[in-house]
Amino acid sequence: MIKDKIIEYYKLLKVKKIDTLLIQIGILGIIIGSFFDVLIINQIFVWPILFGVCIKLYDFTEKIERNIVPYDFNKLLPPPKKNK
Repeated sequence: MIKDKIIEYYKLLKVKKIDTLLIQIGILGIIIGSFFDVLIINQIFVWPILFGVCIKLYDFTEKIERNIVPYDFNKLLPPPKKNK
């Protein structure tokens, strides 16, 4: 049940392109924080960047797992010799 909810929310995040939006908001917040020299703003706005990058990395690994071609080692190896 919890796994289904997580997958549902993940699909909603991908449809809405939240990962890109999180990264952009984080970068904007860090730029604003560096203008005002307030360290806590920079520390707070690093988290959206981290979450956005994590979502992008998970999506990347999902794509790689879908594209993996399974090897059939029986076709790669020659057949064994028959004994007389």
